[in-house]
Amino acid sequence: MEVNVLKKEGEKLEMEVNDLTFINVLHENLWKKKVDYSAFNKDHPYLTKPVLLVKAKDTKKALLDAAESVVDDTEELKKKFQKAMKG
Repeated sequence: MEVNVLKKEGEKLEMEVNDLTFINVLHENLWKKKVDYSAFNKDHPYLTKPVLLVKAKDTKKALLDAAESVVDDTEELKKKFQKAMKG
């Protein structure tokens, strides 16, 4: 997965990630972290990469916390899936 920070100004961060699914899940988890603003934009489905826009008191911490939540959710899903497959 490629991540490219396009702009960082104070509390605002704009970054490009080549995985729309990950950006969507990260965006949802950012709102749970009570950021001031989180949105993503995808201009063209084949020609551009999605861009995530975040505004928070501490954008780095908010992004790291949201990414950790994605990992935790994935682990929980994996455990539930494994349990379901045993039954």
